[in-house]
Amino acid sequence: MLLIIEKRTIIDLVTMIGGEMAGKVMKLLLRKPGITDEEIALKLKVDVREVRRILHRLNELGILHYELTRDKETEHRIFKWYVEEGQVTGFIMTHMKKILDRLKRKLESEKNHQFYWCGTPGHRKYLFDEAMDRLFRCPECGNPLQPYQNEEVVKALEWKIAELEGFLEELMKVGKVEGIEEKPTKSK
Repeated sequence: MLLIIEKRTIIDLVTMIGGEMAGKVMKLLLRKPGITDEEIALKLKVDVREVRRILHRLNELGILHYELTRDKETEHRIFKWYVEEGQVTGFIMTHMKKILDRLKRKLESEKNHQFYWCGTPGHRKYLFDEAMDRLFRCPECGNPLQPYQNEEVVKALEWKIAELEGFLEELMKVGKVEGIEEKPTKSK
């Protein structure tokens, strides 16, 4: 694939998904493809069960895959783990689309509703009906709930949506050049 994701980005992504130990596991896998879960546990000095839990979670997400072999003497199964670097792009695109969908829903909500807020950072905004139910008083601090001017929020959401749509469009162009675009459905 033409799009190359830096190894540091992959490690950061996995750290966000699975925590610090998952990031360490990914870093090791990127350096030594085909390493076993036991070897990872030994190198990182952690319980093999924790390593296996992380590996299987990343496998479920499509970021890793494994080769299964058997020890000739003991007949135990041996899992050799590999990073699916090409799948990381698809994983990122899928999650970016989910984020884009949430941002669009948030934008619609911001555009279509009047919000009321007490002005205290960290306190939530209320829809008109919710504010009315609370007699236009903040239940947390008791300050009056005033109409909230959300033009800045709307502009920020529109900007972020445009940025994500542009990025996804670029990723799709790369995919089309590579021949990995979605297959069109056949019409009857």
